[in-house]
Amino acid sequence: MKRTGGKILRFCAWAVLAGMAWPEVLGQGTTPGASPEMTGSGPVTQVVPAAETTATAVTVEPASPMPSASAEASASPAASGSAAVVSGTGTALSGTAAALSGTAAAAVPSPTPPSPYSVELDLGHQRAYLLKDGKTISESPISSGRAGHLTPTGSFAVVQKDLNHVSTLYGKIVEKDSGRVVKSGADVATPVPKGCKFVPAPMKWFMRFEGAAGMHAGILPGYPASHGCVRMPPAKAKLFYETVEIGTPVHVFGDPPLRAAREEEAPRHHVAVPVAPKATPTPARRGWWHF
Repeated sequence: MKRTGGKILRFCAWAVLAGMAWPEVLGQGTTPGASPEMTGSGPVTQVVPAAETTATAVTVEPASPMPSASAEASASPAASGSAAVVSGTGTALSGTAAALSGTAAAAVPSPTPPSPYSVELDLGHQRAYLLKDGKTISESPISSGRAGHLTPTGSFAVVQKDLNHVSTLYGKIVEKDSGRVVKSGADVATPVPKGCKFVPAPMKWFMRFEGAAGMHAGILPGYPASHGCVRMPPAKAKLFYETVEIGTPVHVFGDPPLRAAREEEAPRHHVAVPVAPKATPTPARRGWWHF
């Protein structure tokens, strides 16, 4: 009996083990929760225990990822093309605006910095002053315009510089052959005799500041004698010319003195002073007895 009971127990244990392994041997067993792709077979009906049938089946779908910018662009080709066209138009407009701004900048010249130099012309004292930052650095005697051709007064600026300028109105008449001056104070309307020619007056280191008036090298007789220009000694005219620039301020002020007053003040060392003749001594009278 004991031997029979042991066999029965071993048989029962074997049967239980065989029943548990039998589905795996047939290839029908699956791991709970495994997908068909994982097992490599078709759909398998999973036996759910009775305790689990009472639970509510909840299907959790994976959250869809947010579409990226590239995905949106690829999803709508027409919209992306329109956006590209709009952005290209904006770029073209910005380029046009830049070109217009560049054209405007080229059309409007940059402001010229103010000159530190200025010129003061005192007609009353017949003096010219060259200033830098308001301080006199050089001065010169001048001969301004005479009566009927007065130098204009006011605030002006240098508008032209000409190193070897000549007058277009005034000059002298000379003989063609000898060069002898026939008439010194001539103008373009003066009749020119036969064998003569009109020579324009030289105005070296010319600095125009108003109309026909300007500063230049010329003769200084000691009083106003020009036709409106401001004459200077050659050395001073050269210094002023090399210092000032186009746009340098020129201030002309004062009333020119009368020529008669200046002539009275001018030195007269060139005027011949008459010398009284020496008295002839009277010879002594002799008596009748002297022969």
